[in-house]
Amino acid sequence: MSDSLGCSVGVTLDMPLADAWALLADFSLAHHYVPGLTRTEIVSAASSGLGARRRVYTGDKFLEETIIDWREGQGFTLRLHQGEKPMPPFRRAEFDYRLSPEGADRTRATLALPFVMPLGVFGRLLGRNLILPVMKKQLVAVAAGMKHFYETGTPATDEDRKRLAGAVDVYPASN
Repeated sequence: MSDSLGCSVGVTLDMPLADAWALLADFSLAHHYVPGLTRTEIVSAASSGLGARRRVYTGDKFLEETIIDWREGQGFTLRLHQGEKPMPPFRRAEFDYRLSPEGADRTRATLALPFVMPLGVFGRLLGRNLILPVMKKQLVAVAAGMKHFYETGTPATDEDRKRLAGAVDVYPASN
């Protein structure tokens, strides 16, 4: 995305790549590790792969996520939107999941959130100073929750995310 800002994090999962991919490819599991989500609903005919669409709920409100890039066994990229409009306040927002092996029994999960702000230079300034810090904190919580859920099979709690936040590496923001 040109004019994009973004942040990314990484965490090591104590499981083989194939097992991590089996969980990641199940597009219905996000609410088990993403903070604040109460349920996930697949709303497309396809339940995974390019074009699959889901709604992730926080109470009665939802955000739509559509897979726009599918890398079998390695990850995918989601477009975050509400109907045909991008997730507010963004002109465009995506969420990228990448998996890579770290030996036979460990997998590196890298999560990235690139986005484009409206309002040109002013929007970029707001994005860099106000949105990026919030996004970094959210990505750390998602990665920590993912580590807990993938390794234990039980939904992550805020306490689990807090306990595992130190295992998450935060990479320099892109801008």
